[in-house]
Amino acid sequence: MTGFAHRVRRLFGTGTDSAPTVFETTPLRPEFAGEHLPGNRVWDGTHVTYLDEQARLRFRLHARDGLLHTADGALFDTTTASTLWSPDGGRAIFVMDAAGTLYSSPQHLLGRFHHSSFLAGGPVAAAGEIAARQGRVLLVSDHSTHYRPPRRFTRQVPLALRAQGIEAGDLPLEMRSQEP
Repeated sequence: MTGFAHRVRRLFGTGTDSAPTVFETTPLRPEFAGEHLPGNRVWDGTHVTYLDEQARLRFRLHARDGLLHTADGALFDTTTASTLWSPDGGRAIFVMDAAGTLYSSPQHLLGRFHHSSFLAGGPVAAAGEIAARQGRVLLVSDHSTHYRPPRRFTRQVPLALRAQGIEAGDLPLEMRSQEP
């Protein structure tokens, strides 16, 4: 068994007699607690949308034929997306849950839609920005004020992508966190 196959088996289990192991997660930063409630003290006059399980499905990314696809089947492409940190475009916000599922939105709206929106303020295995063209992931960053994930969380993204059949060998990881 190759080193990669062993890591995938360790992360996701064998599918036979053992339950899959999940990715490590990090919680929402405490200063954002309650941000989804009307009248909260975090966002002056607005509140952040928190998605339930059904609503988040439209933001879920799927791997097929070695490429990432949006929930409606289109190739995932962030060319026209922009974030609060990359207003010139080309990047979208994303999170990854403990099972390695990616969610992304081209819209990042101050006080209304953030990384915390996808999993309703729950813990994430990774959070930041993602750049992709025609289904190929070009870059992943850890730029998330809501989670400020240490580097080890962002390093989980290529593992999850590879486990789903997406080539991520030389995937650039843009790290802002000073924590390992």
